[in-house]
Amino acid sequence: MQPEPNSFQTGLSDKAMQTLKTQLVDLVEPLSDHQLLDLADGIHEMLRQRRMVRQHHAERMNERTRHGVDLRI
Repeated sequence: MQPEPNSFQTGLSDKAMQTLKTQLVDLVEPLSDHQLLDLADGIHEMLRQRRMVRQHHAERMNERTRHGVDLRI
């Protein structure tokens, strides 16, 4: 999987992201499969909500500009 570019979003550097991923794997290792899936579902829901807010914002901006520029992410 290719990493998503961070040019338009704040976030962690690639090195910091790798460190975080390593730490998270260490932290979730003792979780049961059910607990791990529950955690993943929560993160996935957060991502869906963020995308929905961005989509709504882009649609409102398109309505205001009325130039037909597609600002959806």
